Amino acid sequence: MQYVQNQLGSAGVAGVYRLYEVFTERFAVDNDFSGSILLSPPTSEIWLVNEVLPSDDPRERGSTLKELMHFLAICENAGIVELEKHESDCLTMQDDGSQKVTGKKVWATVTIPGFAALADEYSTRKQKGKALETTR
Repeated sequence: MQYVQNQLGSAGVAGVYRLYEVFTERFAVDNDFSGSILLSPPTSEIWLVNEVLPSDDPRERGSTLKELMHFLAICENAGIVELEKHESDCLTMQDDGSQKVTGKKVWATVTIPGFAALADEYSTRKQKGKALETTR
């Protein structure tokens, strides 16, 4: 976090905490604490930038995709996330039902290493299917 603080200031540190919140919220739904998000619709780069780097100015929509990629690169250098890019063909359906390659698309995957280990006790118990217990 110190590295992020030095590079991006307190807004960068706040972005990291929001990134953790996004991952926690996203994976708590399915009890899947894999810790990776493929940035493709509906969880696209635009979605992530608005979740993690919102603008303080209500007249602005949020930060730019370039700022998001800069933020993620700093987080990768700090060891907070791992970024992986996947290239795939863009396909268009033809009138005869066949598909034609019309270009390439690069998808990014953001992973928080060891994310499952970061789950709190409640999430861990819930993930294992155990009911909450109280001790006396």
